[in-house]
Amino acid sequence: MDYKKVKIPFLDNSAIQEKAENFRLKYWNDSIPVDIEKVIDIKLKIDIVPLHNLQDYCDTDALITSSWDSIYVDYKKFLDERYQNRLRFSFAHEIGHFVLHRDIYNSFEITDKNDFYTLIKEIPELQYGYLEKQANMFANNLLIPRKKLIEESKKIKNNPEIKQALLTIKDEQSLNSYLSIPLSKIFMVSEDAIEIALKTSD
Repeated sequence: MDYKKVKIPFLDNSAIQEKAENFRLKYWNDSIPVDIEKVIDIKLKIDIVPLHNLQDYCDTDALITSSWDSIYVDYKKFLDERYQNRLRFSFAHEIGHFVLHRDIYNSFEITDKNDFYTLIKEIPELQYGYLEKQANMFANNLLIPRKKLIEESKKIKNNPEIKQALLTIKDEQSLNSYLSIPLSKIFMVSEDAIEIALKTSD
């Protein structure tokens, strides 16, 4: 395939959010945190395969094959508990490609890390950016359902000890940064992911 001619179809955030919500309700349930590894392994029958030096070779910690039967994950990070939340997001990101980019990913014919390396080397930077941004938005909405985020945020804000601290916070960015710490533990994602979710929740 000539990756230089790749054009990623436009998807707005509301469409991506709807697809993530529908996927979560079909393959998981309404509980949090979403057990994305269980969804991948048990529900989708996709193998999670640790691979040595994936991060070093491709500058990514996970990638899904075009046959949709395997997700490769960097071996060292997979065994390191410090990367647990990061890899949860990476797995959800790869499922974003599975849901959003099925047709175009089929044409990529990715079977191993060498194919992926060729893709990222040859695809136009702008198109690759669209591809990754859409998958990131899907992952964010999948792991941080907005209704649950609003519910958990209200619980935290109503905590008597926290209420007092919130009185000193004057701007939304500082508030989101403060809330992201306890919320990240509830949803098992990074604080950055929570802050992005808070900005895009109603």
